[in-house]
Amino acid sequence: MAKKFVFDKKAGAFTPKRTTLGSLLRAFLRYGTSALLCGLAFYLIFALVYSTDREQRLEYENEQLVSTYGELSRQVDLIDGTLGHLRLRDREIYNDLFETDPPSYITEELDTLLRRSDLESVAEDDLVWDALALLGRLESRATQVTATLVDIDTLLKMKDQPLTTIPSIVPVKPFSPVQTGASVGKKVSPFFKSIRDHEGIDLVATVGTTVRCTADGRVSQVVHSKKGMGNQVFVDHGDGFQTVYAHLDAIRVSQGQTVRQGTALGTVGQTGTCFAPCLHYEVRHDGRCLDPVHYFFAELDPVTYHDMTIIALTTGQSLD
Repeated sequence: MAKKFVFDKKAGAFTPKRTTLGSLLRAFLRYGTSALLCGLAFYLIFALVYSTDREQRLEYENEQLVSTYGELSRQVDLIDGTLGHLRLRDREIYNDLFETDPPSYITEELDTLLRRSDLESVAEDDLVWDALALLGRLESRATQVTATLVDIDTLLKMKDQPLTTIPSIVPVKPFSPVQTGASVGKKVSPFFKSIRDHEGIDLVATVGTTVRCTADGRVSQVVHSKKGMGNQVFVDHGDGFQTVYAHLDAIRVSQGQTVRQGTALGTVGQTGTCFAPCLHYEVRHDGRCLDPVHYFFAELDPVTYHDMTIIALTTGQSLD
């Protein structure tokens, strides 16, 4: 390696340059800093342009999590909407049966020290007082529930009528959920292909199937017709309740006749303007049309009721 020379002013000649510790440190710092900066630049370029297999896998998992979160959020919104609809239906049923609003119970979690995992660190006196407070709140809630049950019992006794006066059975038997047609609401007419108010529920059955009275009462009207709703029977059950049975084939009762829950009123037919053999059944209270699906509680188990409700809500075309 060639030696470096420097001009020595005192000697008036060029002499070999001496390497000192300071010059070595300065050279090391200079070259080291340059190398570090170059390495950092290369790393940044590589990190911004190229992704490792692990980074690519993490990015893919993150995208999947975002997609799953969005889907779960939509499902939660759907469940919230369904629960709101069910609460509204429950309120309507409770109002129709008991003429009052349903009770509201406090369902939030109770704040208590007993749920802590580190109970050994809680003072015994604090636990005793917390337990007493919790017991008091539970007793208060139990009192509310008891009072609600007493109110329900009082309302039923005030009616002074047996429960058989409330329409509560399916008017055709045997019956399965697949026989459920369109229920109350805006439905498409099979003949006019236009949306109309459907005031009852269509129960599909073969001609000649027995039609039963759904509650005790008196036959208030019998209609024989080849038009509209065809042959019909109207039954007054008292306390504002009335049921209607339409598109009948044969009628086995007369106007003014007293009937019981389960009495044969007639048979299923296809009279009037009807697309197929069925029973058009209505439940009215004080002249207002109600959804008959909610008045089959005496005979339907929860699964059958659920299936009927789904079919009735999703059937967009009536049979009359």
